[in-house]
Amino acid sequence: MNQIKDLQKNPRSFAVIKEKVAKVFNDNNSILGECACINTRRLYYVSIHAIPLHIISIILTATKSYDTSVFKMWSLGIITSHIILLILMIVFFLVTYKLKKRTKPSKIMFVLQYIIVAVIMASGIAIVTIDQLITTNITPFLLICIITGFVFLIRPLISFMVYLITYVAYYYLIALTITDHYVLISNRINGFAAVGIGFLLSIMLWRYNYTNITQKWRIRMQQEQLKQMAYYDPLTDLPNRRLLEKVIKREFSSMQRTGHETIIIVLDIDNFKNINDTYGHPVGDDILRQLASFLKSNVRESDTVSRFGGEEFIILMPKTSVERGYAFAERLRKLIMEKRFTVGSISIQITCSFGVSSMRDISSQTLDAYYSLADNALYLAKQFGKNRVEIACEKERRADWRKKEL
Repeated sequence: MNQIKDLQKNPRSFAVIKEKVAKVFNDNNSILGECACINTRRLYYVSIHAIPLHIISIILTATKSYDTSVFKMWSLGIITSHIILLILMIVFFLVTYKLKKRTKPSKIMFVLQYIIVAVIMASGIAIVTIDQLITTNITPFLLICIITGFVFLIRPLISFMVYLITYVAYYYLIALTITDHYVLISNRINGFAAVGIGFLLSIMLWRYNYTNITQKWRIRMQQEQLKQMAYYDPLTDLPNRRLLEKVIKREFSSMQRTGHETIIIVLDIDNFKNINDTYGHPVGDDILRQLASFLKSNVRESDTVSRFGGEEFIILMPKTSVERGYAFAERLRKLIMEKRFTVGSISIQITCSFGVSSMRDISSQTLDAYYSLADNALYLAKQFGKNRVEIACEKERRADWRKKEL
């Protein structure tokens, strides 16, 4: 009482406790989906083991002859209980057979995990109640409390409610078949202990799996961050040179298998140094980010846009001819020239020079030279006045394309 009064006098302490409780609640909520998937897979394996056990229990009970009416009533109750459970376990097996491979939770998974817990708890209470006709032990109830707590991941608040309701049902139902007052008291006390053990196991299992799941998430996130740092440009979020080389090698192998042609386009912002000198590097960086986004939005899904370094970008276009690659680069050049790049109150127009080359001109022994061919064409574009597209090929073929362009 004094602690409660202290909290009321100190609203800040109460707010801190409230915040901690809310955090625990939200943390538990964060893994509910993962736990639903785990529970579904566990239910699948539980049903596989439970089906033959119920069949054996039915056979063993049905093949015995019983002289007294009490034993006959007991055997009928046990057989009926196991038949119902057998049917339910077959249903659970059929439902979870397809669901167990899913990595994302569905509504049926969330519902199913609580249905199976309710079925297991109810079966334990029913069987131990029937058993009281011929014995005073409560082993079935103890087993279902332990199995539920040890096998299924149930969040602590729900687990507390499940075990509380289970014990209340157990407390009153066993009185239906127990005639000895002292045995009833003993079994109610032992049942409370069984519920306490099951709830403790449930809390421990939940905490262990919460730690395990969140650690896996952190590791996965760290791996993604390392991958991002290793293979993506931090400024533009485009693939960097290291990742591009992997894509190039994979595409080169694909070309050798299918015989298709792939184009490499190198583009460079004209006079980019003047932008940095005039407006500052932050503006220049923003221009690079905007251009990267613009390039990504204007290529096909099968194409790869990469920042090669500085103000230079590379576009890899699989299954594309040199003619189509040239036409695409020319269209892109015009779009960039017409676009206005806005950084705050500054509006800038830029132009780019392009070099186009075919990967057919690269042998497997000189794969690292994939960049040099297109770069040579880019050098020609810069040399001939910038804001233009050049192709890495013989002068005659380049002249023919120039005539077509004109």
